[in-house]
Amino acid sequence: MKRELQRIEIPGEYDARRRTWEVVRAAYVEREPVSWPRRHARELALAAAAVAIVAAAVTPAGRSVVNSIRDAVGREKVAGIRNAQRELVRLPAPGRLLVQSRRGAWVVQQDGSRRRLGPYRDAAWSPHGRFVAGVLNKRELVTLEPDGTVRWEKPHKQRLAFPRWSYEGYRIAYFAGSTLHVIVGNGTNDRAIGRADSSVAPAWRPGTHEVGYVGTGGLVRVVDADARKLLWHAPPEANGIRALTWSDDGERLLVLGHQSVSVYRASGRVVGRTPTLALSKAAAFAPGSHRFALTSGSLLLLVDGDTLRFPSRPLFTGAPALGDAAWSPNGKWLLVAWPAADQLVFIRMGGTPKLDAVSNVSRQFLSRTFPGIAGWAVSIG
Repeated sequence: MKRELQRIEIPGEYDARRRTWEVVRAAYVEREPVSWPRRHARELALAAAAVAIVAAAVTPAGRSVVNSIRDAVGREKVAGIRNAQRELVRLPAPGRLLVQSRRGAWVVQQDGSRRRLGPYRDAAWSPHGRFVAGVLNKRELVTLEPDGTVRWEKPHKQRLAFPRWSYEGYRIAYFAGSTLHVIVGNGTNDRAIGRADSSVAPAWRPGTHEVGYVGTGGLVRVVDADARKLLWHAPPEANGIRALTWSDDGERLLVLGHQSVSVYRASGRVVGRTPTLALSKAAAFAPGSHRFALTSGSLLLLVDGDTLRFPSRPLFTGAPALGDAAWSPNGKWLLVAWPAADQLVFIRMGGTPKLDAVSNVSRQFLSRTFPGIAGWAVSIG
């Protein structure tokens, strides 16, 4: 009963939160950024744990604090949407999902049937979902068909990460160690592009062989991969960058920081920057639009990428935090991950509002942790 009451949204609560946030955001924009060294995080965590242990040993209130901390880190699973389906029996829109779990990459057909491709990580669709690229054994770049048939493999001496296809499938960008490489889609003509932050996946601009990535010092760089020429660069985000993504017309580049969002034109001119409501996890442009879905803390928001205007109300709320987001190829459904509830939530964006959810997601993909959504591609054949 307590958990159910906590999930009820108080009338006007979100509006009050937004009004408070506007004041905080204004102060944030005017402040002088001051970095916080990560080296202190471990000491602070240890100190907090020590205080909690001492408090628990000497007072009943202290034991209550420890119980609250245990709840926060997952002693009890979030209830989630109560009428959720127990199995992913079908997708609500045409296409196929690519899912990444610790056991490997999976393809989910529209009818809900799923196939484990193998122990690949950092999996990504090619255009139109014809192929998948992934990393095997940390040092092999592999491309394969959605049925698991391997097309080609390329071993490497260094650790590989985040293979990503260009708009027509003729190029694949990936990281080898701390260097961005680009290889032809048939596995030939591998070339190094430059030093990079290999924790942020590269992003190809649609309709071109221009690729965006995070370079040294956190600079966002956009290069012509064929000419290996820098086209423009943008400053780093104050709290680091989580992801880069282009609108499907190639006219907007979204830079998702851990606590900020910046949008640039294809020329490199900034459209706008703004702090987010909370720690952000994912952002995805709607097909044929400059609007993008943003998961920020427990909120799923639909943001105008031309004005960076935040909505008055969220599309969905899922405490304590939401995860990945992906649009159906036809743009009529939006999928958001809710890891704490072990659910996938499908939200109909066109016509009559509708919400479908699926539970027991980790079990269905043979994973002890919640899997990632690697893409929703069109069906072929």
